[in-house]
Amino acid sequence: MKKNICRIIGLLLLLPLFSGCNDTDDVAAIFTGKTWKLNYITVDGGHEMFDFWGDKLKEEASIKELNQNGTYNIVFEGIAEGDAINGKIRGTVIKSFALEGSWSANGKNNNFNASVTGNDGGDRLAYNFLEGLNNAISYEGDNKNLYLLYKPKDSKQTFRMVFRVVNN
Repeated sequence: MKKNICRIIGLLLLLPLFSGCNDTDDVAAIFTGKTWKLNYITVDGGHEMFDFWGDKLKEEASIKELNQNGTYNIVFEGIAEGDAINGKIRGTVIKSFALEGSWSANGKNNNFNASVTGNDGGDRLAYNFLEGLNNAISYEGDNKNLYLLYKPKDSKQTFRMVFRVVNN
């Protein structure tokens, strides 16, 4: 009886070794297999759209475009190798202006990089959307919410692009 109790205690002591923490994101599950729609762009730490316009009419036009189906969408395609993933990115900016390029992310250190081309159609939000993708340095999120952090050229502020999953 005493022998069995010792064995059980020994097995229980080994249990933490088998259930160790994994501090690496599943980058394929976060990025791929879904369409991401921009919610808003804010200064890191903020929770509302940053004023890129300084003009209420231009802002309203941008927000109207943002709220349409099929605009400000991105789709990531790629194959994960260990903690990293890279592949193609495609999407739609405004109206019928497409974007395409390449991207990579690392689940261990949350680094993110993208190189995209697209047309902003002269819209300030579209311009900042493309700039944000091209200057993104890291990501946060899960399979329902994605945050890309970027620093615009010649800026001291870090911005956060906030995305949500949309149905295709």
